[in-house]
Amino acid sequence: MCLRVLILVGLLLFWPAAGFSFTADKRDTLRGLKEISVLVEYLPADVEREGLNREHLQRDIEVRLRQAGLHVLTISEVANSPGAPYLYVAVYPITGPSVNSNAYAVALTLKQLVQLSRNPTTELFATTWEGPMQLSSQGDHRVLDIRTRILDAVGRFIIDYRDVNSK
Repeated sequence: MCLRVLILVGLLLFWPAAGFSFTADKRDTLRGLKEISVLVEYLPADVEREGLNREHLQRDIEVRLRQAGLHVLTISEVANSPGAPYLYVAVYPITGPSVNSNAYAVALTLKQLVQLSRNPTTELFATTWEGPMQLSSQGDHRVLDIRTRILDAVGRFIIDYRDVNSK
């Protein structure tokens, strides 16, 4: 039981570094990006009941992206956008027999349509940028903490975006 929790925490801490060992700088995948859509995954029911609204969160993220100079795509525009890039937001409950059910992991990734270099006709969505996976705090303010962690990750995305597109 505790071993599973340790393995999960280890993966959460080290996955972003291992996941991008093939890229010298994951920010390079943001170069030339001008438009993006946002997909906020369905939130755990208890988190929504406590006040974190999926639609409001998506709107807040889209506002920040527009302020950073990105065009936020509508659902109908996504199909016509090169690479169909989208920010994917997910909140995962950390479960297990010995884990407090109030713990959550927060993830923000950029997914884009990419082609295999050995077979350019093969296209698939791949994660091309990933913010640091974060664990939410437990207790009375967890919904605020989850929201803050998501918006902090969006801030990190915007910093990386500006770093490669301001030159």
